[in-house]
Amino acid sequence: MALLLCLPMLTWGVDRSVSSFEQREKKHVDRFDFSGEWPNMETIDIDARRKKRVEVDLTGSYPLLESINFEGGFGLLRGEITGDFPKLERVNFLCGSSAITLDLTSAWRQSCTITVRGLNEDVTLLLPADVGLVVQTKVGARGKVYMDGLKKKGFGIWKKNYRNPESKSSEIVLTINVETQDGNIIINTQ
Repeated sequence: MALLLCLPMLTWGVDRSVSSFEQREKKHVDRFDFSGEWPNMETIDIDARRKKRVEVDLTGSYPLLESINFEGGFGLLRGEITGDFPKLERVNFLCGSSAITLDLTSAWRQSCTITVRGLNEDVTLLLPADVGLVVQTKVGARGKVYMDGLKKKGFGIWKKNYRNPESKSSEIVLTINVETQDGNIIINTQ
């Protein structure tokens, strides 16, 4: 009972003469930092299903890396996949209800299949414009696809295919499968 009587008197260091006060929650970010040199790394598997805010940094050199697999749950995922990957063949980012933002503007050296899946939030991808791009999208009834730099091929309401002109002539083609149920898909090229 004595504790309850003392609580209103605590001020936590706030000056009572100020005219406004705002307190913000410190947001914890789980960071997976793979920058630098990784000469023996062949596979990256990240299980972040219980993490709320995640950043993935793959900006280093990975001469043997063949696959990247990320499994997340909810919250926010930001990733930068811009390193040197001469053997990378498969990238998977599979999340529950995470807002996903990925920078995939690496200097790609070979063709790669990239799968990005989210459920309830937007998926935003930044793609390189100097390689062939084949983007296959799937959205729910409320979702929309916003595309910059790619042209739609064929017909489709919820499943759509997009390509850039380089997809027919480039030796390097990124095949990207993007899916979200209630969010939007936003694709930009650089």
